[in-house]
Amino acid sequence: MNRKLKVALIGFGGMGHFHATQYADQKNCKLIAIVDHCPKRFTELSASINLGKSEDMSLKGIKQYATYEDLVANEKPDVLDICLPGHLHAEYAIRAMQDGMDVICEKPMARTVAQADQMLKTAKATGRHFMIAQCLRFSPVYNAFRDIYRKKTYGKLLRIHSMRLSGAAYGSEEPWYRDAKKSGGALLDLHLHDVDFYNYMFGVPAAVSAVGVTRVSGGIDDVLSAFTYPDGFYASAEASWLRAGWFCNAVAIYEKATVTLAGDDIVVAKTNKTCGGATETRKTIKGKNGYWGEIDYFTGCLLTGRKPIQCLPESTRESIRICEALERAIRTGRSVKL
Repeated sequence: MNRKLKVALIGFGGMGHFHATQYADQKNCKLIAIVDHCPKRFTELSASINLGKSEDMSLKGIKQYATYEDLVANEKPDVLDICLPGHLHAEYAIRAMQDGMDVICEKPMARTVAQADQMLKTAKATGRHFMIAQCLRFSPVYNAFRDIYRKKTYGKLLRIHSMRLSGAAYGSEEPWYRDAKKSGGALLDLHLHDVDFYNYMFGVPAAVSAVGVTRVSGGIDDVLSAFTYPDGFYASAEASWLRAGWFCNAVAIYEKATVTLAGDDIVVAKTNKTCGGATETRKTIKGKNGYWGEIDYFTGCLLTGRKPIQCLPESTRESIRICEALERAIRTGRSVKL
């Protein structure tokens, strides 16, 4: 039997539940322990975040600890899966790497670029591997959407726009979301998904501009951004914590078709030149979700000695830098060069 990596997870709130439910059928690893300071969370089968409820899960055979110190005193995990509040990511990733663990860490990589740089410095000094769980990079439908651009399936890209909208972040059990000093507001918690996906799809933009609104966190809670790339297409994205419910999609307009990402579907509309209107085709992209995929990919790389190039921390560090540039653009009302 092939060896399975032993994984411990720290932070069993909404996102921690989403991560934990993905370990049941992983072929490269098994979840051996969960750390959370709140005993109540170990009694809840599922949890909610803005995109919905996690799957139900059983904690049978999974040890439970109240602190990181308790974990390292009693277990020897190969990997730490970090699902703590965003401002704690750097601290615990650094501690885990110094304690001999490889790390997969939920987004954002860190609250600031300076913290991200400390994580990179620690990885180099310790020789440990770490990867940020930017789930869209491992989503089958988002990769299909990206491949259309990379393969020039419908010619030159002319314009792209992404939307990621939800209600105000979470309730009283995770109040840190509504403190921008900890979460970064919707800009760093929510908008980062599309910022990072554009980084993954196109690379770092030459410049950014943005407008934003502050209402619930003290940070940017509603944002509309524009990204300048050398290829000349127009890229924009918006995110909000100020809507009634959850909605996301992406639309790319090419020379020969308009491609919409909607749920698990890729919808292609081609203009009908002979009789007006358009013809539309829809394809459902099947496969495991991005949360499962990021864990499978990272642990597979660890077992085979491959570098996790699909989501290098140097790249996700740049996504934090882009978000910081967007905030400067909002605060100053000026375009910011990167």
